[in-house]
Amino acid sequence: MPDDSDLIHVAQRVVEEALGVKPGEQALIVTDFDRPPSITNALRDCARRAGAEVVVAAMAPRDHGGIDPPTSVGAAITASHAVVMQTSFATIHTKTLRGAMAQGVRICEFWGVTEEMMTRGGLTEDLVWLEETSRRLAEKMSAAGRARLTTPEGTDLSLDLSGRNAIAVPSTARTPGTFCSLPAGEAAMAPLEGTATGKVIQPYLVEHRDIDRPREPLELHIREGSLLEIRGGREAMRLEKLVNRGGSSARNLAEFAIGTNRRCRLDIGIREAKKAWGTAHVAIGDNRSIGGMVESSLHIDFILTRPTVWLDGQEVVREGKLLVG
Repeated sequence: MPDDSDLIHVAQRVVEEALGVKPGEQALIVTDFDRPPSITNALRDCARRAGAEVVVAAMAPRDHGGIDPPTSVGAAITASHAVVMQTSFATIHTKTLRGAMAQGVRICEFWGVTEEMMTRGGLTEDLVWLEETSRRLAEKMSAAGRARLTTPEGTDLSLDLSGRNAIAVPSTARTPGTFCSLPAGEAAMAPLEGTATGKVIQPYLVEHRDIDRPREPLELHIREGSLLEIRGGREAMRLEKLVNRGGSSARNLAEFAIGTNRRCRLDIGIREAKKAWGTAHVAIGDNRSIGGMVESSLHIDFILTRPTVWLDGQEVVREGKLLVG
């Protein structure tokens, strides 16, 4: 396991390089009861050394992405200059964080990071190379009108990208109202609502605490941009209940993304798998934070390995090998 000096080294990069925390700023570490306190403490200590007034807010862990923090934590986020979201699942797809960024708050998504991940894997990638690669891929996605995504398991999805811009998810948030995500490494976009058609078969990972890596068959059937049917066993039933609680907006095919990080590892879990070189993921629910029009109470990613992706008929990923690099 990494020692304290290893954790401090990475935490210092998050505080000083990613967020650019300055003396006198209000810095906030948001964590939950499932996250390693050692990482929380390292982030706190580095923010104090940077001269910030530091607050740590701990909340109950969420079961999946897209769930707003409690109102008290939301108030603390809005009152801060720089925030590290050291939570169990993503919170960038929420009204709380969008509202905070609209008021100039800088945010670093640092969800799902473990002690082991602080010194190995995706966080050690060359950030200059990574940002340039992600940018080139995002430009190709933005220029395309249509995408097709397939996998050996049977996934076959057609997406309309017309008029939408992809983002190379950044590794720094040093200007007011911006966010970054660490480990970095994806080009992501919101397909045009009401257009996605096809099926997602046996995703490798699901961004939900109780599902994670599906142990039973799991199929998502999509028509005109909406999740119409979920087939499978108990995990499919659990997902169906969750989507039903979220209403029609939860069924929106929200995101299409490709991973670009050569050092992210599939076997570590969803945090690295979704950024791993040549993987793809799609999501349901909220897409406002990546340029879409739908607000939802959830945002759940489905990670796909060995995908093949075409943009306007041109291959950009072939069975998990990224052809843009």
